[in-house]
Amino acid sequence: MAEEIIKESILFCLTFLANLFASVSGGGAGFIQFPVLILLGLPFATALGTHKVAVVFLGIGALSKKGISKDFKFDRGVVLSMLLVGCPCVVLGSVIVISVPSAIAQICLGFITIASGIYTLFKKSFGSTGISNRSLKRTILGATLLGLVGLFSGSLSSGAGLFATLTLVTIFGLELKRAIMHTMIFVATIWNAIGAFTVGALTSICYQWLPVMIAAAFLGSFLGTTLLIKMPVRNVRIIMSAVSVLSGVILIAEGIS
Repeated sequence: MAEEIIKESILFCLTFLANLFASVSGGGAGFIQFPVLILLGLPFATALGTHKVAVVFLGIGALSKKGISKDFKFDRGVVLSMLLVGCPCVVLGSVIVISVPSAIAQICLGFITIASGIYTLFKKSFGSTGISNRSLKRTILGATLLGLVGLFSGSLSSGAGLFATLTLVTIFGLELKRAIMHTMIFVATIWNAIGAFTVGALTSICYQWLPVMIAAAFLGSFLGTTLLIKMPVRNVRIIMSAVSVLSGVILIAEGIS
């Protein structure tokens, strides 16, 4: 009994912090949350499904705060790409992960994530202004990249949110804060719900720990989104860069181990 209370306390604190930073930086909750579930004794597939269910409430927490921000507007091209291209790729990735080892993909993704973090840190104009007239070529390229991100979202435990945010800023031309809100709504909420349902249909989910993780994810994302709305873009960019570099290092370490 005492051991279970200790486990759930650790899980609550780390899940809260993971979702707090993820909601400010546009992703990265899985880099902390998923390995913790493995360390606490869950098998890979069960940890993945449990993690995805909990991360849905990262998006719900952000959504509940989003209503306070009157400046947020949906981008039609992004919404269609996320739903029509991203969602089927999430299902495909979730089916693949059950039978295919992902170590090599994690290592490669780790180096790309570190490079992305360094890029956003030194690109001072990153996400400061948006593109008003987006070309059809950009939209098609962006939709293709979001399809790949959706595949990663279904097949890997981490990285999808950061790469989705990066794609929305660099290809679709959204401002950083607006891109993060799209990521919270579509990647954290919708994609993870689809991934959780798919993985849950193929393997088991640890329902015992879900209440603690759901509460921590919701509270962390609500507070994080509150900070995001008030924080200058420069500070958001620095946090995103730091989370990206740290996430890349963790991905590489996980892939090697």
